[in-house]
Amino acid sequence: MANKPDKSENKSVQPGLWKKVLSVVVWLALLGTGALAGIFLYTAVNMPDYDPQQLSGAKTTFIYDDKQQVVFRLHAEENRTEVTLDKVPQDLKNAFIATEDQDFYKHHGINFKGILRALVYNIASKDLTGQGASTITQQLARNAFLSFDKQLERKIKEVILAFKLESNYSKDEIFKMYLNIINFGAGSYGVQAAANTYFGKDVSELTLAESALLAGLPQSPNGYNPYQYYDRAKARQRMVLNNMVKCGYIEQSIADDAFAAPLEFKNTGNTNKEYGYFVDAVIEEAMDIFETKKMSKDSNDLIYRSGLKIYTTMDAPLQSYAEELYANPANFPAENKGGQTLQSAMAVINHSNGQVKAVIGGRSYDQRRGFNRATMAYRQPGSSIKPITVYSTALENGIMPYYVLDDSPVSFKSGGKVWSPQNYDGKYRGLITMRTAVQYSINTYAVQMLDKVGIRSGFDSAKAFGLEPLDTPGANDLALAPLSLGGLTKGATPLQMAGAYATLGNRGIYIKPHFITRIEDAQGVEIYNYKPVQNRAVSDQTAWLMGNMLRTVVTSGTGTNAQVPGVFTAGKTGTSEEYKDSWFCGYTSGYAVAVWMGYDQKQTMSQIYGGGFPAKLFRAVLIKAHSKHNPPMKGMPGNIVQVSVCSKSGLLPSENCPPEQIITEYSRADSVPEETCNMHEYLYICPESGKLAGKYCPNPQMIPVVKAAENSATPDKVPTEKCDIHTEFTLQGLLNNEVYVCLDPRHGGELVRANIPGPLETGGCPYEYLEKVVIHPSQKLPYCNLDDHQLKHKKASDVINSIVD
Repeated sequence: MANKPDKSENKSVQPGLWKKVLSVVVWLALLGTGALAGIFLYTAVNMPDYDPQQLSGAKTTFIYDDKQQVVFRLHAEENRTEVTLDKVPQDLKNAFIATEDQDFYKHHGINFKGILRALVYNIASKDLTGQGASTITQQLARNAFLSFDKQLERKIKEVILAFKLESNYSKDEIFKMYLNIINFGAGSYGVQAAANTYFGKDVSELTLAESALLAGLPQSPNGYNPYQYYDRAKARQRMVLNNMVKCGYIEQSIADDAFAAPLEFKNTGNTNKEYGYFVDAVIEEAMDIFETKKMSKDSNDLIYRSGLKIYTTMDAPLQSYAEELYANPANFPAENKGGQTLQSAMAVINHSNGQVKAVIGGRSYDQRRGFNRATMAYRQPGSSIKPITVYSTALENGIMPYYVLDDSPVSFKSGGKVWSPQNYDGKYRGLITMRTAVQYSINTYAVQMLDKVGIRSGFDSAKAFGLEPLDTPGANDLALAPLSLGGLTKGATPLQMAGAYATLGNRGIYIKPHFITRIEDAQGVEIYNYKPVQNRAVSDQTAWLMGNMLRTVVTSGTGTNAQVPGVFTAGKTGTSEEYKDSWFCGYTSGYAVAVWMGYDQKQTMSQIYGGGFPAKLFRAVLIKAHSKHNPPMKGMPGNIVQVSVCSKSGLLPSENCPPEQIITEYSRADSVPEETCNMHEYLYICPESGKLAGKYCPNPQMIPVVKAAENSATPDKVPTEKCDIHTEFTLQGLLNNEVYVCLDPRHGGELVRANIPGPLETGGCPYEYLEKVVIHPSQKLPYCNLDDHQLKHKKASDVINSIVD
């Protein structure tokens, strides 16, 4: 039996164990302290130069055009006005203290309670960089001297600089410098510039509601920009007001009233409007690049304060010309509704490389970093989506331009309801080819074709062309109407539509439109270089065939106003429901362009079609573009042939097909029809009733008719009814089979019907050439066409004399 250990032995062991554990802890603490001290020492040695002027200064960022010429300068000081602390409303100061640093007047630059609170939060959220604990002093140090990425070295530098600032300046001086240097977005730095930018007033005039909104912006000036993200800005304003309540600055009822108070934003104008929309788009793309590459937490400050060199795709003369077009009221309809100006936007892309050459975001540029309709306005593309989702998809599936569908009233079941698409002009054309449907923007054809190729195929095609159709519960574009007629849930921007049509001009290869080619830092080190990513959306053959049909739209369809003289031009009109959006999208041998027109708040326009003003703007900007750069159009690819088909069946012609209904079309070589048309037959038709001739019809005609559905709008379809005019035997009917013919030798023996003058006529065929003959009811004789045998109307005096005689 084993002996139990003596209790005294356990006691003697424990002190030794605890000593070892304590020794390890002490050594780890010493090592950690030493490491931390080493980091602090290294960081202190590598501190940036402490220049007090940087507390209000920054380096200029240069923006270059596609010829590497400087076209714009961005600087934090360009929209910044110093203001003393006594001019800042107490509400604004309280809002900042409550939101950014509640213990500002208590700590000495570092808030250790805040650091501990942020550390606990980050550990709990498993994101060690999730929440910061920077004081107002630290934020001032970061803005003035440091970069904005979350790195340990930068944080240590921030702490050291914060202590230095606290030892050299009073709290009020630090607060004043902070309020004058902080970034509020939209190119404004400091509270005075922010008050003027957003509300058009001096900072001293700000209300509590306005102060709370401004105090919420610096955390994410781009993300909370009220011009672009109003709902986000309001949510942030609510948080600021709640913080002020918690700190005892205001009562809850006052906070609620301030949140409910309407905000009147002012467009205060811009001293430099040239290239404004393009520069804004460049800034947005640069911020996306920096955030994607995690180069900085605050991309705004990196752009405005770091002295970057940003090389862009802009064709400066073309951008200036586009701005001139939009400044001319004659290029737009003379209407305004609901207190709104009718707006428009345009994007011009070099489709061979995806470079945006010009972009216009509205009729006038009034606000730096405001709403850019070319890149931000998602609107319904209407029929301009058809070549992307419907017809390119059909061509990819071997359905060629001569494929025939019936343009007649049609209905579909959708969501338990019956939907009957209508054509924009209220007319129906019967059996038509795809080319005709594209040419005249026929809705019924597009819906039927999408139903044939499959909704999912059209959806996938939209995504391949760079659009953003939705496939989520409650917001779904997987339906006939959105994809065939352009009623997308989210819509599309002019830049996206230009990119989609650029894909067709680029032989079916999609390249995402871009504004920036490369970026260098202040030392000339390249930190970004655009790398093209090409994705084939459709085959070369599909792109060419689609372009060939879109050319018909411009030469003889709904888009004739868009034709660029002497240049291959292809395009498509688009008008959304109730004329809320009008488009013209297309391309030439060098460029792809999308033009949108409509009201911001979706008022109904007065029948403004895409083929009108939008098409004319499209033409005007491309005439300018091609005056300098006019490359030849890409040739027809291989595997495309011409084929003769019947326009009523889309099949090889038969002997019954009338010559005028046989057309020559393009086709992929592997999709040429092999079947022969069986749509035509010859029937006796009564010319008076237009129905099947009966035995009593005096002059029936044998003509070719088309076997179409009973409800088809095809004008020459097989009649289903017999003549209801000639229903019984009449002497006149019998006599009508007895006619006079003209035997003038000049007819060469051909049997022609004589011209017999009536009571009020003279002339006609001379009596000596007349002879009466009986013809079969189905036989139709042409009338005599000799000039001297034609009938003439009598003068009134001759008629009276005849009556008297």
